[in-house]
Amino acid sequence: RKLSMKIALCGNPNVGKTTLFNRLTRSDAPVGNWHGVTVDARTKRAGDDVYITDLPGAYSLTPRTAEEKITCDQILFGDYDAFVYVAEVNNLRRNLYMLMQLAEADKPVALVVNMMDEAKGKVDLETLSARLGIPVVGASSKRKNPKTEILNAARAAIGTRIKRPDYLDADEVRSCASMLGGTARKTGIEPAFAALKAIERDADISSKLGIECRDCGGACGVCNVDKDTPARLRYAYIDKLLRGIREKPRDNSRTEKIDNIVLGKLALPVFMCVMAFVFVVTFEAGKPLSDMLSRLTARLCAPVRAADMPEWTVSLIADGVIAGVGAVLAFLPQIVILFLLTAVLQDSGYMSRVAFASDGFFKRFGLSGRAAFSLILGLGCSATAVLTTRGIAGDGARRRAAFATPFIPCSARLAVFTALTAYFGFSGFAVAGMYLLGCAAALAVLRIMRGRKAVEGDGFIMEMPPYRIPQLKRVASVVWRNVLAFAVRVGSTVLCVSVIMWVLCNFSVSQGFTGGGESSLMYTFADMIAPLFKPLGFGNWRAVSALLSGVAAKETVISVITALGGADAVFGSGIAAASFMTFTCLYVPCVATLSALAKETGFKSACLSVCVHTAIAYLASLTFYQSAVLFTANLTAFVAVYSSLGAAIVAAIGFSIVRSTASKRRRAA
Repeated sequence: RKLSMKIALCGNPNVGKTTLFNRLTRSDAPVGNWHGVTVDARTKRAGDDVYITDLPGAYSLTPRTAEEKITCDQILFGDYDAFVYVAEVNNLRRNLYMLMQLAEADKPVALVVNMMDEAKGKVDLETLSARLGIPVVGASSKRKNPKTEILNAARAAIGTRIKRPDYLDADEVRSCASMLGGTARKTGIEPAFAALKAIERDADISSKLGIECRDCGGACGVCNVDKDTPARLRYAYIDKLLRGIREKPRDNSRTEKIDNIVLGKLALPVFMCVMAFVFVVTFEAGKPLSDMLSRLTARLCAPVRAADMPEWTVSLIADGVIAGVGAVLAFLPQIVILFLLTAVLQDSGYMSRVAFASDGFFKRFGLSGRAAFSLILGLGCSATAVLTTRGIAGDGARRRAAFATPFIPCSARLAVFTALTAYFGFSGFAVAGMYLLGCAAALAVLRIMRGRKAVEGDGFIMEMPPYRIPQLKRVASVVWRNVLAFAVRVGSTVLCVSVIMWVLCNFSVSQGFTGGGESSLMYTFADMIAPLFKPLGFGNWRAVSALLSGVAAKETVISVITALGGADAVFGSGIAAASFMTFTCLYVPCVATLSALAKETGFKSACLSVCVHTAIAYLASLTFYQSAVLFTANLTAFVAVYSSLGAAIVAAIGFSIVRSTASKRRRAA
């Protein structure tokens, strides 16, 4: 007797599976109004005897990406008692396509029609349930938790199957099924499903059946059948199922009018204005709060420095702990604002439009618009962004995207940029320039990695989500989760690295506590490699120590600079600090990102990333500093040259996006 029930949630991307999973299991898994939020299966308890697994979204049981392969394998060969298939109420025809494949595979399934509050007309779920022969439940994130109804439907589904689709009795399907029946059953695949996949020339299922997908002139009884036949049969059957189920949808002219702007000729100006707004608000709105937190840190250090304790204890607590951690936490307001604004953009549905508009542009680099999601997520955490590249079709494209994503400055680097920008009085455009530099480096690496070889095609398929007013609860959840992760890093990695660096910078083997200076352990090592950085303007052991600490976590760069006497003692000039910012923007990713990169692309790729990032950072910083020294006598010329260069890069990118978008619209017309 089974003591527990195992249920798998499955369905197309962006139909609300993970939101439903969170409600059923009281979890806090990442959600969003865009394609491909879930990239791996996750399992949680939904009761004393119920375990629910959230599978990545897939459009069909023909996997195109790594995440879709996970879903297909779990559905076909996973040990689940029942499947709960989630469909969106306004996309039933498209969403039911994969449900038909579950019927062909003879899987026990219940149907959840989600987002009922957004239904464009009435939907008769009772009639749909009768026609399918399985339980059908309506759900909405704005209504009461449907946990009881869904679990009851899943239990009822265990003893039932979807009514056998009539197209399985078509002559071409029956003959192919009888031919493959014995082999299919041994593999654990239903003969009818195996027949349809063989007709589709599905390489994955064919390899499991031990057959080879190649045209043989019809001798095998499969190749003489059009490979599009299964799709036509399924959609014809779905049309019969949905006849009379829903009212004619209302006009959607508002969405079309907005899309004509954000996807038309104004796509690039709109995107640039949106991102400029994000960075200006992030920097300017958070500055007063950051200044307040900095003053609070100084006040906390004052009583410690006045306490009657050994000098090394005072220095450890004040400089190693309070000042080190406080220097990072001072820039928490900017990070919160950045997470908040990007969460609003994602939940509104705008980011999916960005991916669509940039599809033609990214194709020039051997990728699809799907890469835009990973690059944008890189603004928050590079390690997470690398993991999301699983949703990109093609091993080569996936590897290139994962390799280039860490060039996009993450929120930890933002803390470094804002700290040095505020201290030396740079404008907010200096921070925006760092992000432009990171994007340019990522695109350059992608172009070089693609080379002149033809790359595998990636027909970009994406469900365009509707525009929605961002939900306060969902946006707050995203912000809270990211802020909590940042706080955990500060309380663990940053604190540990700050204390370790304090010890290395304040102790020597022969003299013990030295209070810093040239007799410290860190000086002995850092001073050996400091000359390498002299051409970059920060060839001293303090700056090198800060860079070394950043390998563990980029947030620690600021804490180490603070512990070593502050920005003036480390750099001495604004040009040197700007050169340091340039190097920090591009140099080796943190350990967490390297681990994610090694997991997705292999250990050799992670090692290559260290070398490539360091080399590009060195060249960029060298170019900046030497040209800055050259133009010091004529600051106006210096500003003009780099402003023109930046404008040229932006214009080139903009021209490519506008041209590719216009070409796509002409093809669609």
